Amino acid sequence: MEQKRLVLAMVLSGIVLLFWQLFLAPPPPEITPDQAQQASIEQPAGENSQAQQPANSPVTEPAAPAPPPQPVVQHEERHDVLLTPNFRVELTNKNAAVRAVSIIEPTQYAERGDLLDAFPENVQHHPFSIELLDSPVLNIPANTVYEFVEDQSTRLSDGQEGYSKITYRYRDPANRFHVDKIFSVNVEKPFMVELAVQIVNHHTDPMGARIALDVYGMPQPDLKTNFLDFRPDELQGVCRFDKDTERLLFQKATSDSVISTGQIFWGGTDTRYFLLAGVPLEPAQRCEISRVDNDFMRTRVVGNAFTVAQNTSSTSNFLLYMGPKDYDVLKNSGHRLEDSVDFGLLTMLARPLRWLLVMFNSFLGNWGVAIIFLTLLIKLLTWPITNKAYVNTERMKLIQPKLKELNEKYENDPQRKTEETMKLFKENKVNPLGCLPMLIQMPVLYGLFVMIYNSVELYHAKFFLWYTDLSAPDPYFVLPILMGAVMVLQQRMTPMDPGNKQMATMMKIMPIVFTAFMLFLPSGLVLYYFVNLVLGVGQQYMIKRKFEQGNIA
Repeated sequence: MEQKRLVLAMVLSGIVLLFWQLFLAPPPPEITPDQAQQASIEQPAGENSQAQQPANSPVTEPAAPAPPPQPVVQHEERHDVLLTPNFRVELTNKNAAVRAVSIIEPTQYAERGDLLDAFPENVQHHPFSIELLDSPVLNIPANTVYEFVEDQSTRLSDGQEGYSKITYRYRDPANRFHVDKIFSVNVEKPFMVELAVQIVNHHTDPMGARIALDVYGMPQPDLKTNFLDFRPDELQGVCRFDKDTERLLFQKATSDSVISTGQIFWGGTDTRYFLLAGVPLEPAQRCEISRVDNDFMRTRVVGNAFTVAQNTSSTSNFLLYMGPKDYDVLKNSGHRLEDSVDFGLLTMLARPLRWLLVMFNSFLGNWGVAIIFLTLLIKLLTWPITNKAYVNTERMKLIQPKLKELNEKYENDPQRKTEETMKLFKENKVNPLGCLPMLIQMPVLYGLFVMIYNSVELYHAKFFLWYTDLSAPDPYFVLPILMGAVMVLQQRMTPMDPGNKQMATMMKIMPIVFTAFMLFLPSGLVLYYFVNLVLGVGQQYMIKRKFEQGNIA
């Protein structure tokens, strides 16, 4: 009650004072021009005029007011092109991101077409968009259409359509800041674009945030995989950090991010033969892989926190790789990008084998012939190992009748049967571990498998006849069927224990299983296995003939 009375008294007092000022107060005295001039002369120095201050006296600038809001300008969506001899990158000012990527040179990779052909029109996410995190002020709305800054973009000369530098700008409606995304061609490294994100603070207060660079991918709409069908366009997210390379297939990704921390080299999305990657040139905090809006794979590279002081700017720099997973090109690009080529556990074997394959192709000019020559070289290097195994097989074949007699004679005495069997092996120079030399060469064979399987050099590489893409399965299944036939022939040349029915059944099934397996593998890989089998059968036949002629004791 007392508070209400106090408020009422204050209101009534205000009304009385207002009435007095308007109607009863006397008018102010008039000041003549002479009096005004005299007052200005007698005014103490430093009150209102800086001109009267001593020369060395510090001047305190009044605090700058916050800039007034600017009218919101609606920009039309447009597409612009960055062009180099190697590739063509189409940008969109919607989110200032990449809309399409087409390889021009080498023409072998140009047949892939747009690397982003899985993205439909008017999609909400595109690769290499950015998001500002952890800030109440610095933020850019989703699906923002940026301003194209003509005077800060560079057109190509010689009448070429396109740019070598493109600048897009987002202006904060409250005029507190603006953000420039500047895309520039890197002329020294093929398939590489430089990205600078510059934030300019117009506000009276410092502002801070983190920059997240998002590399989006979409799977092919008709993507279906199974145990036998290995699709080269399977999409995955990849993070390369100091300890390892983390990968996650789109089919296994969820909305919960898989986060990698440590020293982040790069993050991206890729398929077996092509890569989109963002490389932070300043230290980054983490790399995240997740599935977004159900249809998108997103690899996010999050930078460290930064602060932009009043009337200053801050720039974050990135390298963007958009091209084939050519090991040499990636290695020359730096930043451990070559680790996107997944050779698995036998990387130390696969890389030199790939080097040999590339060298053979440089002389022969045909990737299929290069595979044949590489297979011949590996066969020559492993000849002594396989030779021992085949000789041991023939000796085992010669003592089969005696082994059968021992089995019948000592059927009820396993210990004696083992002793006599080992004695028989020793007398006839048979190694009971005769298959061991064949197992020793298995790492080399597997290294060749992963190398050929993951080599983009075979993408649309021509061999002869209908073999115009050694990275694709044989369209007519000729090589897989021929390989199965050679396997059957090899088995007939290999002695088997007739009493072991399970082994006999297994040996009959194996050619069928391997043939079915090879139907869907790259034809370049099947070519390698076919040539290797033919050489193995030829070597086995030579040894068999020598035994028949008595040239091997």
